[in-house]
Amino acid sequence: MKTENQKPNTKNRHRLVTQFVAVGLSIYFSVSATAQSADTPVRLTVDTGNPTHNVHPNVYGHFLEHIYHSVNGGLWGELVWNRSFELSSSGSGQWAIEDGTLVQSSLSTDVNFLFGDASWGDYEITLQARKERGAEGFIVLFRARDKDNFYWLNLGGWGNTRHAIEKEVNRRRGVIGAGRDGRIETGRWHDIRIRCEGNRIQCWLDGQQVIDLRDANNPFLTGMIGLGTWGTHARYRNLQVKNLDGSTELFSGLPKLPAEVFQVDFWTHFGSGKAERVRDALNNDFSIELTSDGSPTGIQQGNFRFTRQRYEGAVWMKGSKAPLPEGVRLELLDGDKVLGTTVVGPPSGGWTEHPFQIDSTGNTLAGTLRMTVLGKGPVKLDHVTMMGQDALANGGFRPDLLEAVRGLRPPIIRWPGGCFASVYLWRDAVGPQHQRRIYSAHMWEDQDINSFGTDEYMKLCRQTGAEPLVVINTGLLQAGCGAPGQFRLASDDDYLPYALDWLEYCNGDASTPMGALRAANGHPEPYNVVYWEIDNETWGAGVEAYIRIVKQFAPAMRAKAEQLGTPIKLIACGGNGFDMQWNRALIDACAPLFDYISIHHYENPRNFGSAIARYERLLVELAEYIAKSANPAMEIYNSEWNAQSTDWRTGLYAGGLLNAYERQGRKFTLGGPALFLRHTSAGAWDNAFINFDHTGWFAAPNYVVMKLWWDNFAPRFLPVAGNQRGANLVATRSEDGDMVVLKAVNPEDRAMTVEVDLQGDFTPRTASLQVVAPGSLNARNTLAAPTAVHPKSGVVHLTEKRIRFDLPAHSAAVIRVN
Repeated sequence: MKTENQKPNTKNRHRLVTQFVAVGLSIYFSVSATAQSADTPVRLTVDTGNPTHNVHPNVYGHFLEHIYHSVNGGLWGELVWNRSFELSSSGSGQWAIEDGTLVQSSLSTDVNFLFGDASWGDYEITLQARKERGAEGFIVLFRARDKDNFYWLNLGGWGNTRHAIEKEVNRRRGVIGAGRDGRIETGRWHDIRIRCEGNRIQCWLDGQQVIDLRDANNPFLTGMIGLGTWGTHARYRNLQVKNLDGSTELFSGLPKLPAEVFQVDFWTHFGSGKAERVRDALNNDFSIELTSDGSPTGIQQGNFRFTRQRYEGAVWMKGSKAPLPEGVRLELLDGDKVLGTTVVGPPSGGWTEHPFQIDSTGNTLAGTLRMTVLGKGPVKLDHVTMMGQDALANGGFRPDLLEAVRGLRPPIIRWPGGCFASVYLWRDAVGPQHQRRIYSAHMWEDQDINSFGTDEYMKLCRQTGAEPLVVINTGLLQAGCGAPGQFRLASDDDYLPYALDWLEYCNGDASTPMGALRAANGHPEPYNVVYWEIDNETWGAGVEAYIRIVKQFAPAMRAKAEQLGTPIKLIACGGNGFDMQWNRALIDACAPLFDYISIHHYENPRNFGSAIARYERLLVELAEYIAKSANPAMEIYNSEWNAQSTDWRTGLYAGGLLNAYERQGRKFTLGGPALFLRHTSAGAWDNAFINFDHTGWFAAPNYVVMKLWWDNFAPRFLPVAGNQRGANLVATRSEDGDMVVLKAVNPEDRAMTVEVDLQGDFTPRTASLQVVAPGSLNARNTLAAPTAVHPKSGVVHLTEKRIRFDLPAHSAAVIRVN
C-alpha cells in the first residue's frame, strides 16, 4: 500500500523543499501584524490544482509493544494471567537474610517493601549497601505513609547515571529537586545517610552530599522507611534510624522479611492443604505443588468475564509422590455460583497435558477460575491455559480489542518494541505454547509469557490489513528501560546471526533452515517482511557504539535479504526529542546503510498547541540535513510519539501533529504513536489509544482524532495560503481528484470562523463537517462513559467555491468537500 511521492518539477529539489516548508510554516504559525477582531473570519485559500507532494499512508501507522498487558492479558485471547506461575509477589522481590545482611536477589523492577512506624517524624537514616549485579543501584524509602505515598532516594537510577529524590502521591511518581549525575560501583559497600527535618531532605553518599532540597508542595512530614531495588541484586546492612539529635534510636538491625505466605501473582490459595511454588517446571523455572489432606484445597484466579459459551484449555500435571490425588476439578464461578465445571487427571509420574472444555451456563463480569485437588496427596501444576470460543473463532484474539485495532485500520504496525525489543529473544516465542520460555525481563508491571510471538503477530497483521515492521535485538543494550534481561545469548557475537535467523524465519522459503522451522510451526509460506528496525532507543550505549552496530548489521541483513530474494528496508535509531546531535552523527557516519531514521518524542500535554510548531521545525531541520547527506533518499519515521495524557488535550495534540506530518510529507513518510493498548490497572503511561480491562474498552481522544483523520485520508497535499491565526489547517485531495479534505485544529480557548476559497480546477458540489469539541480540556472517555469525546456532525456553508464553517474553542474538525 505504497504511494509514491510526486517529484517536484524543478532541477533544484532541495531549494524547492526548503522554500515550501518555510512558507508553509510562516503561514501556519504567523500572528497577524494588525489587530483583528475575534469575530473576523480566518480567511484562507487552497490551491486545488497544484499539489506539492503525496502524503504516505504509513504516516498513520501504529506501534504495538508488550507493555502494561497490552498483549499478554489483553489483545491476545489467553484468559489466564501468570499461566506458568513464574511471577511471584510483584514489588516484593526475593528477599533473604544472609550473614547479617539483607539481600534482594531478583532483577525485577520496582521492588521494595516498607517497615517501621508511620508516626515517625524528623529522623536520620544511616545504612550500608552493596550492588552485586544489575542495571542500577539502591532505593531507600522514607516518610512513607503507605505503599502509594512516599519519598525514595534513588541512587544510581536511570541506567546507573543519576541520583535523585522521587515522590509518589497516590501511585503517581516523579522526581523532585535537581538531583545530580552519579553511579554506583558494583562489589563494594557504600555508605548512605538521609536526614529528614520538616520539609527539608538531605542525602549523602560515601560522605559526600548529593541532595539538599525542600519540598514545598504538600510535603510528607511523617512516615515509615523501606528498602528496594530496580533491576538490581543488592545487599543492605548496618541500618539505623535515630531522631535528629541522636538521643533516641527508632530502629536498628535488619527488618523482618515480607510475610512468608503464598505469593504468586494473580493467584490465591484456599483450603487447609499446602500450596508451594517449587522449582520443578514444564517449560520455565517454577510450578505449583498442591498437597491435599483430603479437605478442599487448591488455587484460584479472579477478574474473569464469563459469557454463555464454551471455554477450552489445558492443565499440565505431574504426580509428586504416593499417594497421588485423583485429579483436579476446574470450575468457572460467579461468586459461589458454579457456571461450569470439569475434572482432569489423575496425574502421572511425568509432566502430562490434560485438555479440558467447560461450558459456561451464565454471564458474569466478576468470574473466578478455581482449581481444587481431588483426594489426598501432592500434585504439581504448570502451564494453565484457557480461551473462550469467541477468541478461538478470531484466531486467538480477544474480539472486542481486535475490533478496536481494526477500527484504526493500521497500514503498518511496528513490533515487538520499544524497550521490549532490546532484550527480546524471538526463538523463545515460537513453536508450541507449552515449550515457550518466559520473556527475558520484568518490565511495565509484567513479565510477558511469550504467548504472542512472531507467528501470532503476523496473524494480527493479516487480520487487520497491516504491513509488519519488526524491531530486532542487537545485544547492544543489557536492559530495556532499566529492566535487565535475565537471558542473553552466549556471546555478543551471536546477536547478528540470531537476527539473520529471524529474517530467514520470516522471509525464507521452506527449503531454508529457519523457513523449515516456520513451516513446522504451521506456517509454510514466507511472511516477506519488508521493514526491519535495528534495535530501539540505543542512546544509553552512545552514538558511536550504535554506529558500529549499524555498520555491522545493515550490510549483513541486506546480503541475507538478497540471498532470500526478498528486498527489505532498514531503519536506524535516531535521536530522542530534539537531539539533532545524535541524528547528525548517525547520518554522517552511515547514511547510505539505511532507508529511514527513527526518532521519538513524547510531549507534555500542557503544550498541546504550542509544541506542534517546535517539533515541526525539528522535522524541517532533519529533512534539510538528510537532503545534504550521502543518502538524500532517506525518509523520516517518528516511531514513538504522543502527549502523555488521555484527556482532550492529547486529541488536540494528535490532530495538530498529524497535520504537521502531512505538511512535511515529502520526507516524513512513516509514523507510530505509543501506547497502542493499555490495561487500566497500569500505574503509569496513561496515554494509550485503546484502554481496557476484562469487561470492555474505550477509545482515548487521540484514537478518536486519529481515526477521524485517517478515515478521511486523501494523499495529494494542497498549498494553503493565508494567516491561520492560531488554527492548524491542512488540505489534501483524493487521488481521483473528486474530493478535497480540510483537517483543522483550533487549540485556542476562543471560537473561530474559517472561510476557505478553493482555487483551481476543483468545483465543489457538496460539503460535510465532523467536529470533536467536548467543551473541556479535561474531557475524557472512560469504561463507564466511552463516548464522552466523539465526533459530531456540524454545519458547513458552501457558496460557489467558498467554504465557511465554525471551529469551537479547543476543537478538531474534518471538512469533506465533494
